[in-house]
Amino acid sequence: MADQSRQQRHGTRELWLRAGGRYYAYDVHRQRAELLDLSGDWEESLAVLNNNCEFARSAGDRKREADSEVKRIRLLRYMGRGQDFLAPLERALEVYNQLSDEYGINQTTNEIGLSYRFSGDNRKAEECFRRLIERAEMGGDSRHLMSGLGNLSQMHMLQGRYGEAMECLNRCMEISQRANDNTFSTTLFGSMGNVHFYQNKLDLALEFYQKQLRSAHRFGDTANLSVAVGNIGNIHNRRGENQRALECYRDKLELSEKLGYKIGILQALGNMGQILAETGVLREAAGCFERQLAVSREVGDPEGMEGAYSGLGGVSAKRGDHQKAEEHYRKAVALDIENGFHAELAGNYLCLAELYAAKGDSGQARESAGLALAAAREAGDNDLASKAREFPVKLPPDAAK
Repeated sequence: MADQSRQQRHGTRELWLRAGGRYYAYDVHRQRAELLDLSGDWEESLAVLNNNCEFARSAGDRKREADSEVKRIRLLRYMGRGQDFLAPLERALEVYNQLSDEYGINQTTNEIGLSYRFSGDNRKAEECFRRLIERAEMGGDSRHLMSGLGNLSQMHMLQGRYGEAMECLNRCMEISQRANDNTFSTTLFGSMGNVHFYQNKLDLALEFYQKQLRSAHRFGDTANLSVAVGNIGNIHNRRGENQRALECYRDKLELSEKLGYKIGILQALGNMGQILAETGVLREAAGCFERQLAVSREVGDPEGMEGAYSGLGGVSAKRGDHQKAEEHYRKAVALDIENGFHAELAGNYLCLAELYAAKGDSGQARESAGLALAAAREAGDNDLASKAREFPVKLPPDAAK
């Protein structure tokens, strides 16, 4: 009995980490951060992780510092913060390699793959996810095997390889259900819906999004709830059911605000603004786009800024303020060129062509339509290319060849 008591006291002392002359319940706070994350209190979870990282660094505990840093980066990515995470992740990976910490290596490899993906380097991202899958299979790490397969499925979707994407997702679902991982299963329902949505199979997509919604409600998963209602809103939007879509996007906005999920906030505002502009509610539409612009600047998201400027251009054009509309579209075009958004560039040049045609400036309208045609061909978007080619201002036969 005495030996057991001493063992318990020793275990309790191991929960505490000496740092800067003080004691800090590092592992207790790490568990608290994870619970806050799961409950959707992301800002508070981030604050706990920031403190843990600082204490571990002060104590010279490299493993705990790496653990906190990787978890912190994962949460920042969820919240839509656009920093370059590669350098701290590479440092964490070096620590885990030195310690032969297989779980840490796998977790960090996954995060590095995501950093490459969101920076647009799809080749390196896919390499990371394939390496992660191989490592996880060899080591029996089902959690990171699911992560690797799930993220690889996203790469397949981006490339239009929908059959391969669904194969990865089906395998993920089998593993997650065996492991009783409800959060991952809920996320997978949404991903499976996306595979069908991108193929315009809206009824099938809706079935999976509704499964995601029910599962999120059942397990109190606020993050997946936000994604699910947004996905269902996209179905209504695609079908032209504006009011139902708008209701979903308002719900997504509210849930994303609760989470501090900036990307979700941007998506909701952008979609709301588009529907409101289309239905003539211009003042509220402008408010959505202006807020989208402010949040996009805050997180450094060029895609969000581009969408906001384009939306504001459309609102100004509907109000008859051609000068303001041109200013907004020009800012959107500059972001398109800087970031290689070819399809968006084609769309904004077409909007400028329509604006110049309305002003009676056929020369600038013709020039903008030609630039739209070139951008659409670069993007491989045949619909936009056709619209640019058939623009009412006649283009010369050799335009944008």
